[in-house]
Amino acid sequence: MFLTERKLDRRITEIREYSYREVTALEGFAAREDEQGVVNPEVPTSFEGWDVIHTGDRWSGRDRYLWLHKEITIPETWKGKRAVGIFDFGKTGAGNNSGFEAMCYINEKPYQGVDANHKEVFFPEELYGKTFRLTFRLWSGLEGGGVPRVQEHRINRADLAYLDEKVDNFYYMGMLVLDTVQNLADTDPVKFELRNALDEACLLIDWAYPGSAEFYESVHRADDLLNEKIDGMKKDSLVKVKCVGHTHIDMAWLWRLKHTHTSLMCGLS
Repeated sequence: MFLTERKLDRRITEIREYSYREVTALEGFAAREDEQGVVNPEVPTSFEGWDVIHTGDRWSGRDRYLWLHKEITIPETWKGKRAVGIFDFGKTGAGNNSGFEAMCYINEKPYQGVDANHKEVFFPEELYGKTFRLTFRLWSGLEGGGVPRVQEHRINRADLAYLDEKVDNFYYMGMLVLDTVQNLADTDPVKFELRNALDEACLLIDWAYPGSAEFYESVHRADDLLNEKIDGMKKDSLVKVKCVGHTHIDMAWLWRLKHTHTSLMCGLS
């Protein structure tokens, strides 16, 4: 049973990257340090003389701000699809202020926060087929308490793609099922029903040519089957779950007031 769960974990993990289709690398951002250090900075509109930063390059600092800028065009043929940017600009702070955060601007207007836990930027459909200005204001973070030190980051990824929502749904549902299975007791029959449902769904996936039309069709069928199996399970548990949403207040945990705007945007995105 352990080997089955490990196999399923590898399959579901491997599926994740196929959620993004027609991936295009956004190479070469104009870059310049921002010395304003204020909550609502003036977003630059002129980029003459700026440096260029590429995927794989490193950046560092302590309480440092860095502008990144690039003009991009979303293909008009993507209308009806969900265009997404995937941006990984540094390490997370694991809940404190030692990780990078960024504000994403579209045509100089704040759009959403980006950090290590919020890497996807979904673009509005009115931009499809148009060229627009994409600007990020990166913040290096501090040290999360203790001795002051420089934070080291790396531009790991900057891509444009469209999201295959059924593959994305299958990934998240699969991870949810797997996590549930791993936390249920071996005496619980639901554990075996869920594991068998996920296993049957994964067996439908055609791995002969990953990324091909046949591959995507098979993942879509797997998503349909997994949902069908789960919907068909008996719901006779006496447990009731009540959920309450919340967001943290950064000022109570090592943050300065001027840094909380981006952090809150990340939490709400």
